[in-house]
Amino acid sequence: MEKVNKILQDRRFQEYVEKNLIAEKQRKFCNHNFDHLLSVARIAYILVLEQGLEPDISRETVYASGLLHDIGRWKEYETGKDHALLSAELSREILEEAGFERKNIAGIIRAIKEHRGTEKNKEKERSLLGDILRRADILSRPCWDCTAEEDCYKFDRMPTNQGLWY
Repeated sequence: MEKVNKILQDRRFQEYVEKNLIAEKQRKFCNHNFDHLLSVARIAYILVLEQGLEPDISRETVYASGLLHDIGRWKEYETGKDHALLSAELSREILEEAGFERKNIAGIIRAIKEHRGTEKNKEKERSLLGDILRRADILSRPCWDCTAEEDCYKFDRMPTNQGLWY
């Protein structure tokens, strides 16, 4: 996974992850740190494998999407703009320099924009990778073991009856 290794070594990627850490230092809810990014990437890839979607969706594409999906979270705190859109913007140059093809970059950027479900695209219009990334993001959260559960807006969205847990 040469391209993914380039993302991990990219100084901007590392800087954005560090900025997330600083911005969320006092946050009582789940953080958007490297562990979260990697968990989302891994879970997304498991979902791709379970659905038999590889090689149509490659491992490098999935990992790139997962690793980059929240890199703009720090900037949301500063600007109030949706971090999914910010993360997509910040990801473009990183993906280009990592050597992803234009077509793959477009798919990854779209998935990052869609991962929160707040994009104009609704469920039926979300890309397959965007849906996988959204589900992996939800599945990565250990809400059942969270001390901030009562105050978290996400907890109400997590039950198994919504088809999010397998």
